[in-house]
Amino acid sequence: MPTVRNPLSAFVITILVALGLSLLVAIPIRFLVPIFELQLIILSFTLVGVGAVAGRSSMIGSMGFVGSLVGGFFGTFLFQMFFFPTDWVFLLSLFWAALCGLGGLLTGKLGLRRIERALSSMPQQRRCQRCGAKVGITARKCWSCRAFLPQN
Repeated sequence: MPTVRNPLSAFVITILVALGLSLLVAIPIRFLVPIFELQLIILSFTLVGVGAVAGRSSMIGSMGFVGSLVGGFFGTFLFQMFFFPTDWVFLLSLFWAALCGLGGLLTGKLGLRRIERALSSMPQQRRCQRCGAKVGITARKCWSCRAFLPQN
């Protein structure tokens, strides 16, 4: 029997993962990339990925979006307060949080259960009635004995 998780715990996990990963990813970018504008661009792309990773622990897309948005905001805000002091702290934190939330929305909507359910309802394989060889789902002739296969 599958385990059932509390949606509130999944929401908290999404927030914590987004907060932790946004801090973890942002610090090396700050010290390894010398150009300020390049740091902004690279951090923007990586925070979409952080949101995508954080959104995987959510139940639905909107929960992944909000959890990644909140966690990404606080993570990037803390990062800017300590390692990246600029005059635009609040606006950059909102921008990066929105990108992090976008990543969470993308992967939160795409749940593993939905994919597994769709794959289980699809036919997995067919067999030739004459020789018993496994053939493709849309095959017209058997690859082994060249017999014609019935239509599905």
